[in-house]
Amino acid sequence: MVPAAQHKLAAAVAWSLPTVVLATRCLPAAAILAAAGVYVCLLTSWPLRRAGLLALPMLFGAMPGRQPPPPAVPPGPVRLHGVVADVVRAPLRGQTYVSFVDGPRLRLPLELEVVAGDQLSVLALAGLPAAPGWPAPLQAAAGTVEVRPGAWGIRRACGLLRRSFERALLRLVPGEHGAMLATLVLGRATRPDVALTQAHRSTGLSHLLAVSGAHAAMLAFLLGLGSRGRRLGASRLQLWSVLAVLTVYGLVAGAEPPVVRAVVAFLLAAIASRTGRPFGLARGLLAPALVTAAIEPESLTGPSFLLSYAAVIGLGVAASGRKPAGATAWLTNAVRASFWATLLTTPLTLWFFGQVAPSTILLTPLCAPIVALLLLFSLIAASAAAVCPLLAEGIAPLLHGLSAVYATIVYAADTLPCTPIPARCAPPAWLVSTVGVAAAAGIAWRPRRRSLIGGVLAVSATWFCPLRGPEAPSLQLFAVGHGQAALLTTPSKMQIVIDCGSLQGGARAARALTNSMARRGVDVLVITHGDADHHNGLARLLETSRVARGVVPAVMAETAVHQLLRQHADQVDLLRPGERLCVDQLIVYAPNVPRAASANDQSLWVRADVGDAEVLLCGDAQELGVAAALADGIAAPADVLLLPHHGRTNHNLPQLLARVRPRACVASASSADGDTSQGSAARRFGAEVWTTGRHGDLKFDGVVVSAAVAPSLLTRHAAPGRDR
Repeated sequence: MVPAAQHKLAAAVAWSLPTVVLATRCLPAAAILAAAGVYVCLLTSWPLRRAGLLALPMLFGAMPGRQPPPPAVPPGPVRLHGVVADVVRAPLRGQTYVSFVDGPRLRLPLELEVVAGDQLSVLALAGLPAAPGWPAPLQAAAGTVEVRPGAWGIRRACGLLRRSFERALLRLVPGEHGAMLATLVLGRATRPDVALTQAHRSTGLSHLLAVSGAHAAMLAFLLGLGSRGRRLGASRLQLWSVLAVLTVYGLVAGAEPPVVRAVVAFLLAAIASRTGRPFGLARGLLAPALVTAAIEPESLTGPSFLLSYAAVIGLGVAASGRKPAGATAWLTNAVRASFWATLLTTPLTLWFFGQVAPSTILLTPLCAPIVALLLLFSLIAASAAAVCPLLAEGIAPLLHGLSAVYATIVYAADTLPCTPIPARCAPPAWLVSTVGVAAAAGIAWRPRRRSLIGGVLAVSATWFCPLRGPEAPSLQLFAVGHGQAALLTTPSKMQIVIDCGSLQGGARAARALTNSMARRGVDVLVITHGDADHHNGLARLLETSRVARGVVPAVMAETAVHQLLRQHADQVDLLRPGERLCVDQLIVYAPNVPRAASANDQSLWVRADVGDAEVLLCGDAQELGVAAALADGIAAPADVLLLPHHGRTNHNLPQLLARVRPRACVASASSADGDTSQGSAARRFGAEVWTTGRHGDLKFDGVVVSAAVAPSLLTRHAAPGRDR
């Protein structure tokens, strides 16, 4: 029988959580729910009616306030003064990222000794935003930095302690493994190697790399805070000592919400253990949820909260209630727990990240003990570095070995098949909700584990059953700063991706492409050439999208891009100079240039149909590449021309425009390029000019070019030199 106090807690959560969530999404609905709570409390005789009164203060606390617009930073040199709100270090690149309170974010090309709360004064160079709506990049001058310590307090003390731990770990374990260790132990304020982060994401082990509630649970277990039935098995001194350590660790790790929730749960369990009250899974979930709703309401709909709660519920379902006897039983219980945690988080993983990694069922039990040892010995070594350096140096080889073993396992797991499995489509919210309600009804009708498995699999299946119709033919060119990411949808409903990269971060390009696909699948993926701003988002794209066919220039054979495509694509074609590839309404050309030509001039050219119109994309071709395309007949008439090399100066552009005779020219360029160097020549020719740096994302559906600013109807009149 469930205690009445737990019913009260559940009723309070049932009123407060929906109110808080609605307050951030639909304020009128939240107000109606809060009013209903007051009505139930004052005018009904329901035994738990007082819980309804909690909805009103939760509504006031969660109501979004008016945020002042960020201060405008004019381009050029600027002196910045302010209080530091957040610090993120990238030790492998020797950079520090500083965010000011209610101010901009600054990149410093050095490892700066600064913590949150300090006052910072620096001379920086502000650039133009790379695309509309983006923040202006700020690059600090290293010799102009002045730091004044902030007022003493708990936050500053924790920041200094974290920084001392970070320095110690990076000194004891330098390089890639040290950065990984600092991230794993101390949280997101340290950036690890990008490839290692990518491998964690692909294998579903990101929850082990990021500081989470699991880290607090591991640390508590290693410090002897185990459970005996419904009571914590520890003496009073040990109990409160471990809780103090967990609290300090949570603050040092940046007070991440999962850690805070874990510490709150342990604290309530300790109080219940000392007072003789029961403290089961339900209370351990409900109480921290109520605290989260009051302190950080916006996180209730975020992946951190939902994934951690789904995982804990899965662990609760897996619990057998019997103490394991022997190593086999321990291993079986660990795999069972990992299975249920992975199962219950699968719909959320598909919703937030568009992928699922079944291999994590076995990888988590394999890697979790190593992570627990790394956590414990890293904290011991970092603490001992200041008082007993010999002890820290003695632990360093152990940290080296464990870090190497852990990284090797993660990299090896990343090569496994079906790691990860990308979703095939992005189902509409109404479909997921409908299947979810039906699954919940089935589970309530027959509350068994089989019903739970069937319900979760039914909800997850919506990401693999494409019900959404394919989009109309179009060419979309995304604003990714200096780089290129284009999505072609042909009349035969093929989805074709041309390049995926950006100097402002390849993840931006991958995210833009993924969010615009009608289904999570790429029929043809063309990487025009080997510059990073055209392919550095490829790995991120391949995590969430299946690729049927990849196409790259032959000069890129055996490069990292080629190997990545061979691992993830069903077929990869290498085009030699002078060759072409025809796939339905798509033609990919490799201009006939010498092998000694630059990578830009060896760019692949792409021609495709968009409705009744044709588009031509030129990669980063320069004078030699354009000349070869003109000589080989690649540069034939087209309605829309993607200007070569981001619209930079090209002396063969007049001949290209005269041959192609476009009605519109588009360019993937940053805002600093304006209309680009080729834009004025294209306008003199009579073509409209659209650039992502000025107009944002561009879309051409065969008749209209659409952008954030305004659409434009491309009439079929004869431009100068055009005969149609």
